[in-house]
Parts: sequence; structure tokens; C-alpha cells
Amino acid sequence: MSGTPTLALARNLLAATALATTLTALASAAATAQIVAFDEARDGDASDDRFAPTTVALTEGVNTLRGFSGQSPTPDVHDLDYITFTVPMGFQLESFVLQSASVGGAFSFVGLEAGPFITIPADWTSVESPLLGWSHFGSAEIGLDLLPTMANSPGSVGFSGPLQAGTYALWIMELDTSEPHTYAFGLGVTAVPAPSALLVSALFGAATRRRSRTRTRSVTAS
Repeated sequence: MSGTPTLALARNLLAATALATTLTALASAAATAQIVAFDEARDGDASDDRFAPTTVALTEGVNTLRGFSGQSPTPDVHDLDYITFTVPMGFQLESFVLQSASVGGAFSFVGLEAGPFITIPADWTSVESPLLGWSHFGSAEIGLDLLPTMANSPGSVGFSGPLQAGTYALWIMELDTSEPHTYAFGLGVTAVPAPSALLVSALFGAATRRRSRTRTRSVTAS
């Protein structure tokens, strides 16, 4: 009888570990899915109106946004790209990777704000702003996650860790209007981690308490 609680504990821990491993594997597979969420070559020019950004739907996985900035398809107009997206409930924006870029001069610019639109104009000159964060980007940043840079950018509101469920707006800009310049961002949307570690801990605690009660009853009976 004394070995029964220990055996049950081992079985519970094994089952919990297997469940956690399965959930992690499924989440990992979903997170690596590649989705072209928006492509200006396919979907048309992104909005130039900061109060009415182009809406892009995000799903779990890496959501690619591709576009052009700088020279506008309309003559003598500066091409600004404003995009809004929503991180669904139960998910988070874990990464914002620059996949490719051809910029004018040293770099282009991307800003991020909470809410469905950008509240400041493109000619904003103050370092202080309502943006959650911003980043310059160019060929040197290709392959890098820009989210940590945005989180700690000067004058911005700032944030820590992945961006949680909610609606956000992007402002993408290139000052060189002599030609179109390209960008591609990969927005990594992942499920909020399941509390698998808490599950294992709870099962371990419950099994330990049952084992303790069994021993107490055995001592009392003897």
C-alpha cells in the first residue's frame, strides 16, 4: 500500500508532462505558419490617411506585411503607409521582424500606436509622442526583431514583453520620394502560453498531500 501514492504521483506527473509537451509542439507548429496578410502588389496601396488606416487581419503564425513607401503612385504625393491590425484575444504579438527592405539614404521609419489610428501627423517634430514605440530600419536590420527597439525608443510611451490582445496602428514612412522603397515585416502572433508548469505543480502538490494523508492514516491505524 505504501507504494501506491508514489506510483500515482509518477503517473500524474508523466501525464501532465506529456500534455504540456503536446501543447507546446502544437503551439510551435502554429507559430511557424507563414501568412501573407497584406501585400501592396496584390492588395493595392496602403492608406495614406492616418485616421483611416488599411485594416489587416492577423492570425496565429508569422503574418507578412509587404509594401512600398517614399514615392507615391500619385505624382507629387508623399507615399505614407498606415495600417491597423488587431491581436485576437488569447494571443499576443511576440515579434516584429524586418524581413526585407530597400531604403533611401540610411533608413526608413516605422511607428506603432495603441488604437485604430495614428494620432500625430507625419511632420511631427517633437521627440515626445503618444506612440507606443518606433524604430528606424534599413539593410542592417534585416532579420532582426524590431519589437525590443520599439519598446525602448526615445520619447515613446514604451511597453514591456509581447503586445497583448488589442488594436494597434502602424505608421511606415520613407523620406526619400525620388523612387518607391520596399519593406516587409513579419508579425509573429502566438497563443498566450498555457499554464502547463502550474498544472504540473498543482498535480504534484495534490499527489503529495494525498500521500501525506495516507501515511497519517496508516500511522493512526497502527
